[in-house]
Amino acid sequence: MSDHGGPGRLTLPEAAGLLNLPVESVEALVGAGYLRTAASPDGPRVALGDLKAFLARNSDDGPYLDISDASDARLDELDPQSLLDALDGRSEDMARRALDLLVAVFPEAGRWSLSQQARFIEEARTRFEAIVAVAALGSEVDDVLIDELAGVGAEAAWASTPLQEVLLVLRISRDLVVQTAVEVAEERGRHWGLALSLLLTRILPALDRLTDAIARGYWHAVVGQQEESRARYANVVEHSSDGVYEVGLDGRIRYANAALGVILGRSVDELVGQRLLEVLDPATEFRLDAEHTEVAVRRADGVVRVLDIRAIERRDGEELIGFDGIVRDLTAAVRFEELRNDLLGLLGDELRRPLTTVFGLGAMLETHSEELDAAQVRSLGERIRQQAERMRRLTDDLDQMSLLDYDSLLVNRRRLDVGQTVRDALRAVPGADTVDVRIASGIEALADRARVEQVVANLVENAVRYGEAPIVVSAQRGEGDVVVHVTDRGPGVAPTVESTLFSRLSLTGVPRRGMRGPLGLALVRGLVEAMGGRVWYEPVPEGGARFSFTLPAP
Repeated sequence: MSDHGGPGRLTLPEAAGLLNLPVESVEALVGAGYLRTAASPDGPRVALGDLKAFLARNSDDGPYLDISDASDARLDELDPQSLLDALDGRSEDMARRALDLLVAVFPEAGRWSLSQQARFIEEARTRFEAIVAVAALGSEVDDVLIDELAGVGAEAAWASTPLQEVLLVLRISRDLVVQTAVEVAEERGRHWGLALSLLLTRILPALDRLTDAIARGYWHAVVGQQEESRARYANVVEHSSDGVYEVGLDGRIRYANAALGVILGRSVDELVGQRLLEVLDPATEFRLDAEHTEVAVRRADGVVRVLDIRAIERRDGEELIGFDGIVRDLTAAVRFEELRNDLLGLLGDELRRPLTTVFGLGAMLETHSEELDAAQVRSLGERIRQQAERMRRLTDDLDQMSLLDYDSLLVNRRRLDVGQTVRDALRAVPGADTVDVRIASGIEALADRARVEQVVANLVENAVRYGEAPIVVSAQRGEGDVVVHVTDRGPGVAPTVESTLFSRLSLTGVPRRGMRGPLGLALVRGLVEAMGGRVWYEPVPEGGARFSFTLPAP
């Protein structure tokens, strides 16, 4: 025998010749850890002492086994299938030993409940039976069985079992199967090494196939989870009510979801490739790297939106490659806040003044009633009534605005005399005694009398407060409708706010128009449109303001 590679060391072919075994069997024994090897220039070598010890354990009379005259019973003992059957019978025992080994590595497994331990043992027993089945089938393993093993790996992945734990369980299974195979072979007595080596040449490849199948199933499931997660993320982003974008370092948009297009009033195709700052508003003070920015922007179509923009850096390793951002439209919240402020202003100003007047007049009546004649008492009563009417109309306006918000305003359309309706409306407006009504008799409209009185009263009070005399209310028949004008000689309305004149609110960052009337002209517009008409403003050429609205003709 050659002694290359050191004293007392044999190559694997030399070791196979000494043991009278195929080289593959010796390689299987080495792979199972029952023969140790050392590296050498011409391949691994086995220590002669290890070989002698192995022979001593497996032979009573010598290292060689001559089966030329062996009985059928003895040949059955050497059949690897008989060892596989015996190994299969120990699946339950191997499963329990696997739990003990797992607890030794992961102490937290020792705190499992009895049901958890039973479930692990059952899963391990099934796994050991699968190993034996794969080893028995050899190259004829059914694809269905491999798919079932892959399913085990997939279940582990979907259960969020760490890969380290999966690999550890497979390693424990491998060691237990080989160890139990040795124990079963030793129980068979003399010359068990040959049968064991033949068995290992089938079990070890089976274990490799099982490990590959489980690992493949695990990774397929992980990839599937990632794809599902990406699809779910993409679905959430695409259907988010907030705008989402990605920009490069050059500030150009590389990705935008549909919501961002809606917020900015453009299609997604129009956004991608454009500079974000130019899309928002060239006049907007905005930095790509700002973590949080709140800005008011005017879109290309003239609509003003209040936006909350939050951005984070996007990096490839340590390199900054762009920014991701979320754009939230705060316009509705701002509108609500301004409405709240307007309402507080209304309650604090518009109601306080008539209440103050009523309080003062009432105190005068209480203190000087004996000194006042009938005409003076009647005049004080008239003024109190007018202020009470004003407060009642303010509360009605609030109620009507809430009904307009919910599209639940009831309109009772009837034939009415426009001139008489206007005069009735003026009775509730303080200071309207100087208003000139120029409406010919016989002009009729199809509308709700109470709503028309509200509209006229709001427009006239608006003219009395912000305009100058003379104030004229006129009306004429149109094509299928009646047009009513309220004209004053005041300063009129600034051109910059004409477009938002009938809007209830303005937006932060945009000059407020200065409401003409308690609730602005929004209520006038809502009431007129509810009756099927329209309302508009136009400056008077010779100076002043004219508010006009239409009512359907009968």
